[in-house]
Amino acid sequence: MRAADAVSPVHRSPGDHALLRYRRLGPVSYALPVTVVRDSDVVMLWLQPGTPTRKRVMPDGSSIPRDFPYAERAALPHVVGEGTWTTNHALILVRDGDPCDIRLFWSESWEFKGWYVNLQDPVRRVPTGWDTADHVLDLWVDPGGRWAWKDEHEFAEAIRIGRFSETEAEAIRAAGRAVIPKIEAQVWPFDRSLIEWRPDPGWSMPGMPDDWNAD
Repeated sequence: MRAADAVSPVHRSPGDHALLRYRRLGPVSYALPVTVVRDSDVVMLWLQPGTPTRKRVMPDGSSIPRDFPYAERAALPHVVGEGTWTTNHALILVRDGDPCDIRLFWSESWEFKGWYVNLQDPVRRVPTGWDTADHVLDLWVDPGGRWAWKDEHEFAEAIRIGRFSETEAEAIRAAGRAVIPKIEAQVWPFDRSLIEWRPDPGWSMPGMPDDWNAD
């Protein structure tokens, strides 16, 4: 993490490195090193292919099988180990108080793939960056603007095993439904105005800082 981060945990400058972390019941379960594009009313963060991460893994360090049913994956013994963000460039848009972030995805060669509405707790600023908790249910929007719910079955399983109460689940669904009119009206950021965005070529790839799981 760059020195500027240690000085000011509240406001960051373009090119600074920070962490986007996920923690539902206390400990950090997922940490993404990102590069700050903008820190204002809408925070913009760039996540690039090859970035080292921290994520839930099996006790031997192997990946948790994604094809296991959600309830089985949730019950597996695990530790937080090393991972790598491998596939896409992602521009993550975060606004204080919003129950989601919105992500634009490109392939490694910068072919635009679509928008992703990641439903989550409103972010909380911390010295290392931003903390939140994932809500499992999401929305995917293809380059033509067609949208669909994502991970509905896993969301239903999360409710069944008690990760979310019915009241919490309805609030999560409502947060997703609130975004749909913006998608259909193609208002920012679904208006294609950011599709040609590219990072500053002088920005470096962030590493995983030693204090990645600090409170």
